[in-house]
Formats: sequence, structure tokens, C-alpha cells
Amino acid sequence: MTGANLLIAAIIVALLIAFIVTMLILNANAKKIISTNTKLVENQNTLLEQNKMQGSELKKRMSELEEQKNELEEQKEMIETLQRQQEQLVEQLKQSAMDEVTQLREQTRQHREHIELTADMTDDELMAWIDQQMDETRLFTDSNLTLKTTAKALGLTQKRLGGLFKSHPKYNSLGDYLNEKRFLYACRLLREEPQWTIEAVGAEAGFGGRRTFQVEVKRRLGITPLQYRQSQALTDNSEE
Repeated sequence: MTGANLLIAAIIVALLIAFIVTMLILNANAKKIISTNTKLVENQNTLLEQNKMQGSELKKRMSELEEQKNELEEQKEMIETLQRQQEQLVEQLKQSAMDEVTQLREQTRQHREHIELTADMTDDELMAWIDQQMDETRLFTDSNLTLKTTAKALGLTQKRLGGLFKSHPKYNSLGDYLNEKRFLYACRLLREEPQWTIEAVGAEAGFGGRRTFQVEVKRRLGITPLQYRQSQALTDNSEE
């Protein structure tokens, strides 16, 4: 082989070696790039997963905040409703207090007028006036009346009312008078309200119970309330 051929062969071999080395270098660099890119992709995937988890947590937190907001709004509405109710209650109490004051003033005025009206009455005139008041208001139907409450209702002093019955020729006490008014009213109900029970008539007239009613009627008429009703019914039928 000539020297020229050797030189050519040497050059070719050198070129091949250089090409192989270059390819090896390129291959190594490519592997590094691929490895780097792979790590970058993995890191990106990790970041995406973290972002996804954070997004889920954020969404959950937003949902919780929305629920808390709704609860706060409901509580606010409840508080406002309670405040309105309290304001209405205060207004009602104020109005009720004003009404009571007005009523007390009116009662005081009426009592003062009654006291002035009855101050110069004789006992007979006062008794007639009390009869009129009793018939108009049916105060006697209150089974819990006492001298104090009766005097207050009539606008009289207890001393004047008590003294009137203490010296009255017909009644021994206010209780005797009230029982007579109740008795007369009960007899009227027995005649005019045949559908009412005996207990209902007694209670309406102001007797404390059936037994008290029975005793009072029996004492005055000698018969029971039922017998009185029956006798009145027979009388009415005979008149027809």
C-alpha cells in the first residue's frame, strides 16, 4: 500500500473515530436531556397534583365559608326579628301601661263622682242608687265579692257601705243583700232559660256552688230550684 493510501485510510479511520465519539457524546447528551425533561415532567406532574389538591382544599374551604356566611345571615335575620319583636313588645307594654293609667284615672274620676254624688244622700236614697247600679251592672253575680271590693266597684267608702247595711231594717249585712239579688236573678233564669242546668243558673247568678244555691232557694221558697222550675212550667202551661 502506498503512502497516499495509508494517509487516506488513516484519515478515514480518524473520521470514523471522531464520528463515533461525536455520536457517543450526542447520545450521552440526549440521555441527559431526556432525563432532565423527564424530571421536569415529573416535577410538573407533582406541581399539578399539588395544585389540584390545593384547588380541592380551596374549593372545600370556599364551601365552608359560604355555609358560614349563610349561617351568619340567618343569625342576623333572627337577631333583627327578635329586635323587632322586642320593640313591638315594648310598644305594647307602653300602650298597655298607658291604657291602665287611663283606666285607673277614669275609675278614680268615677269613684270621686260617686262619692260626691252619694255624699249627701240619705240611707234610703243611697240604697235605691245601689239597687240601680247592681241591676245595671249585675255586680252581684261575682261570687267573690267582699265589702271592700263592692265598695270599690260602687265608688263608696267601706265605712259608708258597711254602715248602711249595719243599720238597715231588712238586711243584716251586705251578704244578705247580695244573696237576695242573686236569688231573684236565679229565679228569673230558672223561668226564662229552661235549657240551662241548675248548676249553670247558680253559677251565673253568683252562687259559689250548687249546694249554696240549693240551700238559699230552699230557705226562701221551701222547695229546690228544680221544683221551682217545674212549678213555673206547670203554671205557664195552665195559663196557656
